[in-house]
Formats: sequence, structure tokens, C-alpha cells
Amino acid sequence: MKQTKRLALGLALILTSCSGTKKTSEIPSQNNSGALTSLVLTSAPKDAQDIAALRTSGTPGDTVTFTGQILGKNPAFTRGRAVMIMGDPKKLTSCNLHHGDGCKSPWDVCCDDPDVINASILTVQVVDSAGKPIKTSLKGLAGMTELSEVTVTGKIAESSTQSKMLVNATGIFIQP
Repeated sequence: MKQTKRLALGLALILTSCSGTKKTSEIPSQNNSGALTSLVLTSAPKDAQDIAALRTSGTPGDTVTFTGQILGKNPAFTRGRAVMIMGDPKKLTSCNLHHGDGCKSPWDVCCDDPDVINASILTVQVVDSAGKPIKTSLKGLAGMTELSEVTVTGKIAESSTQSKMLVNATGIFIQP
């Protein structure tokens, strides 16, 4: 009898988790993917700053253009949301450049000084008309993946702080 109850409980958990997965909004919609495609720029914007410089001079509400690499955290892309982490490759060294470090994520920067990491990364998001991140991933947009070099135009979000910079992207150029 105990074994039957355990089997029933296990089956209930599996069914619950499967049905919960189907209800998530992590499945990209075609409309959102089209909105992202319209952000892809065909040429690099002029006068792009490095991320570390932007972090010292940018303030909420500023329109900015900056360049960097998709690196800094694992995961670098938020699943099911148009959000990614970018870092300044002039200040940070991704794990793929540390031979023999054993990191599972080549785009991680875990070997760098935490203060340098914090001063050299930011979060980029693409938001809808309500100011919420679009419900589809940026990963794969025009071939963009971890370690891609990217130039972004956008506006520093009003919710940004000295320690956490958030940019609402209006244009993205992926370096070839």
C-alpha cells in the first residue's frame, strides 16, 4: 500500500511539473520575436563608449551608445525574456581566455576581481509599451550568443542605481 501511495505521489508531482511548464511564458511568441528583429541595426552606431566608461558617466534617463561583449554571468541571457548581461572586455577577462581554469561557462568572469566585475557589467533589456521585458529571449537574435561583441543604443532605465545599471535597448548591432 505504501508503494502505491509513493507511486501516486510521484506521478502527481510529474504531472504537476509538466503542466506548470506548459503554462509558463517562456515560450517565445512570434509577435515578440518580430519586435526584436526590428531592433537589429545593419551598421555600428558611431561614438560608442566602453561599458566601464559608461558606468562612471551615465545617469538614469540618459540616451547612450556603448559597446561590449555578452559576458559576466551565467546565464548571460535570461530565458524567456529579452534580457542579457554585457561586460567590458577591456576590463574583464572571460573564462575562455584563462587556459585550464575549469569554468563550465566560457563567458563567465569569475576569476576577475569582484569590484572590477561590478564596475564593468550592466544589464540590457528590451521592454514593451508597459516597460516590462518582452517575453522572448535575446539569445539567437541575428546570431547573437554568449561572447558576441555587441553595440547597443538605448536609454538608461530610471530604476538604475550606482551599483546596478540597466539599459532599455532601442537598437542592437552584432559585430560580424
